[in-house]
Amino acid sequence: MDVITPQTTPDPLEDVVTVDTLHAAHPHLFTKPQLNWLLKTRHKNGLEQVGAILKISRKLYIKKSIFVDWLLKQKASDS
Repeated sequence: MDVITPQTTPDPLEDVVTVDTLHAAHPHLFTKPQLNWLLKTRHKNGLEQVGAILKISRKLYIKKSIFVDWLLKQKASDS
């Protein structure tokens, strides 16, 4: 007799975090001011265009998976 294990689907809300949550999880990568600046300049830096930022009412949230993809595609500049 085959045992069927239930499939668990990942909770899509686990991918949505605040600046504080992302900073707490990865303090070695970003300071809170750096993350706040990235969110403030989301229109210029491409985060908004790729869908990494959610704005609900006046609060901004980060979609981690998209943010990480965006981050890894950034290149260092000489300026």
